[in-house]
Amino acid sequence: MTAKKAVKDQRRARTKRHLNVTRLPTLLFVVFLAYLLILVGVQFTRLATLEQGIIRAESELETIKKKNALLWEQVRLLESEAYVESLAREKLGLVKPGEVPVVITTEPEAGKQRE
Repeated sequence: MTAKKAVKDQRRARTKRHLNVTRLPTLLFVVFLAYLLILVGVQFTRLATLEQGIIRAESELETIKKKNALLWEQVRLLESEAYVESLAREKLGLVKPGEVPVVITTEPEAGKQRE
């Protein structure tokens, strides 16, 4: 009896080692479904990254547009003669012919005495 039992155990072991053909389509479907889920997850990650890049680029574009508007305002001012003249008077100390330049100095502080 022990020999028969050993043979039966060997047959059972062989049948357990073989892949059950009826479960193969189900196994393939599960593997395919897992692959699709991973693929979709990767695509959503890429989409989120691209959307963040778009938001960052739009913000940078707005900043650059504001800076551009300020620069065009400066260009418009520099094209006017009155503004250029006022800059020359304030920054460079230039005067028109016949004018007397006046330099204003601050008085010494009360704690210091004049020598």
